[in-house]
Amino acid sequence: MRDNQNREKILAALAANDIVSGEEISAQLGVTRAAVWKQITSLRADGYAIPGDPRSGYRLLAEGARNYEVSLLRAFAPERRRVIFSYETGSTNTDLKALAAGEATGTLAVAEKQTGGRGRRGRAFASPVGGVYFSLLLRPTLPLSEISSLTGAVAVAVARALEEETGLPVGIKWVNDLYLHGKKAVGILCEAVADLESGTPEYVVVGVGIDLCGQLPPELDGIATTVEREGGRVPDRAALIARAVREIERVAAAPLSEDVLAESRRRSVLLGREVTVTRGDDTFRARAVDLNDLGELVVALEDGRTLALSSGEVSVRLPEVKP
Repeated sequence: MRDNQNREKILAALAANDIVSGEEISAQLGVTRAAVWKQITSLRADGYAIPGDPRSGYRLLAEGARNYEVSLLRAFAPERRRVIFSYETGSTNTDLKALAAGEATGTLAVAEKQTGGRGRRGRAFASPVGGVYFSLLLRPTLPLSEISSLTGAVAVAVARALEEETGLPVGIKWVNDLYLHGKKAVGILCEAVADLESGTPEYVVVGVGIDLCGQLPPELDGIATTVEREGGRVPDRAALIARAVREIERVAAAPLSEDVLAESRRRSVLLGREVTVTRGDDTFRARAVDLNDLGELVVALEDGRTLALSSGEVSVRLPEVKP
């Protein structure tokens, strides 16, 4: 366990500096220079590009098989944020929840591939190699009554980041899906653990899956898509995650702010459309007319009444838009 901790800390020290000596790493971490050398040798054997010069020190290069991980470490090094990287895992949300009790807010789990990616209501989320799959630990000071609004704010944050990085217009399907040209490309899953005595959340794990490129399952043809398929720029994944994480942390402080709600309305692919609503065993048709100041979807029923939805499943048939 100690070796694993030293390994992670040495990688972080290398990522935080253009060049750093073994003596400096030894002093920072409180380990011997022999321990530093042992870990550097092990990291090199595992494919990390770490050239060294006896007079100046070591450098960590973002190249080869470790390019994605090293780019992530470099992107977040100035913040001293912990980044947990996996080449393959079941679910980054599951991984981060298992560690959450001892982790600081802002801890990030990222995977090259997920074998058990999940969406709302336990649905599977396709996670082919080439996409972006990450989970972010937040410890918000919001009352429990506002925690459900966090998912909608995260959708706005990720939409901003994705649009900036790809050049594609990004729509939001309430409450947790992002759409490109009428098809789903992003899923968001926020999972909270609450402290019932204080009435505040203990923590929230924000999971985001973005299909950038790669082969989606045939059964999703016409329903889901990728950035590449829609003609967008396929961005550097580390840069996209860095932008998305910083946007998420910005909106998480005030998920029901006027600017977040206004952008939710502007980006909505539902407003003005006929939708099918499922709540428990009840399914009915309605027309989506607004998002209220609580982030709830307001729908007009066939009998003229309106209903504000704080939860439930909403489906819509969108016209296909050619990129």
